[in-house]
Amino acid sequence: MLFKNKGIRIRKFHKYIERVYYTVMLMPFLLGISFYVYKQVLPIVSEMNKAENMSFMYLLIPGIITTASLITSCVFISFVRHYSKSNGTFFTWVEQRQLLARMIFHSKLYVSKTVKRNNRTKEKIVYFPKVYYQRKGGYLILRFPTDLQKFQDKFTKMREDLEKAFYADCISMKYEKRFVAYTLIYDVARTRKTVTELEPKRHRLELMQDVYWDFNKVPHALISGDTGSGKTYLIESLMYFFIKIKAEIKVCDPKMSDLVFLEVIPSLNGKVYSTSGQICMCVRQFHEGMKQRQQEFMKLSYGKTGNTYLDFEMQPQVLVFDEYVALLSSLDKDTEKELLGHLRQIILLGRQLGYFVILGMQRPDAQYLPGDLRDQFGLRVAMGSMSPVGYRMMFGENDKVFKDYGKESKGWGYAKTGVGDIQTFYAPFVERGFNFVDEIAQLFDEKPATSMDGVRQAEP
Repeated sequence: MLFKNKGIRIRKFHKYIERVYYTVMLMPFLLGISFYVYKQVLPIVSEMNKAENMSFMYLLIPGIITTASLITSCVFISFVRHYSKSNGTFFTWVEQRQLLARMIFHSKLYVSKTVKRNNRTKEKIVYFPKVYYQRKGGYLILRFPTDLQKFQDKFTKMREDLEKAFYADCISMKYEKRFVAYTLIYDVARTRKTVTELEPKRHRLELMQDVYWDFNKVPHALISGDTGSGKTYLIESLMYFFIKIKAEIKVCDPKMSDLVFLEVIPSLNGKVYSTSGQICMCVRQFHEGMKQRQQEFMKLSYGKTGNTYLDFEMQPQVLVFDEYVALLSSLDKDTEKELLGHLRQIILLGRQLGYFVILGMQRPDAQYLPGDLRDQFGLRVAMGSMSPVGYRMMFGENDKVFKDYGKESKGWGYAKTGVGDIQTFYAPFVERGFNFVDEIAQLFDEKPATSMDGVRQAEP
């Protein structure tokens, strides 16, 4: 591409850009008020000059109208500014450009010299960095020059400062020709999707606006979080999506909590496992099914490389495993080793064969999930606030500055989707009245049983 749109260049006058826009917005009102004064007030003043005994009361009403108009116009402009900023629109973007300009000035990221003119000394800027501001959807792309000037090193180490200044997450930093580009996602909650909006896009799942999980390239999901963080809601949302794309689902819920109620759906009857024996059997059978598909896959491939289950229209298979640690803590060492061995094979070999794992746990402790296996999960989401050790267990060594959005903000966390850096994440919004059992049953075109009494349990 010969010319690339880098966005709006930050100029020196952007330091006062908000004032400029306010003045421009106020001008039509001032012109209107001036016209009123010219047509209504000045004739009265002229008459008062001719008639020396004329009372100033004649100016009372025009004065009130003029003053009220001026106050109303100022209040209106202030309201527009406040409304725009609260909704993250025009004046938010203006403020962000002003912020960049002031950062350049306050941090003295420019070169100036002192010149004399008319016996006065004045600072003249001889170098002002080419900083560019660009918006794309819910993202900011800020470009700083790598032009071998004295500030180049500073410009390549601005990730943390930009995150704090814009109250945003830097999801990538990459080098372009003569620039380093920081991509920030701001106002993350606005990019949130609802559960029913989860749709496949080119075999990818759009978790938030422009945030994708390409599960066919970076398979398996690891979801962690304390009780009440929204972990189970996210797992159910991922299940809802996979059932939409006609995947075969098997569910393991050792705590017999929310997921066990999926048994009342006829198509999932016998595919929900809760006891230790049932779950170990499920994982073993899931592993055996993958090995059988591997043999079938080899016959269909005829030695060709690069094929996946999609090339042969094979059905995706998904193992949903919530509260994984609760199961391991109830197993003896030999059974635990066997179970972990099956999971390891599924996670390492499953991508090409269409076998996927969604694993939920409160904390990915290396005692239960070795680091080398954790790193094989393409999607990793830490729901709610975690300790620095917890984040390190989840994402490995990183320099991310994690913020706590508080318990008032529901469904937030941090995610790594297999591409880009760790970023703030909001799980798909579950609308009031949305019932996963009923909605998943509708996907199967079925009605759930009215109670658990008539439901066939999985074989022990």
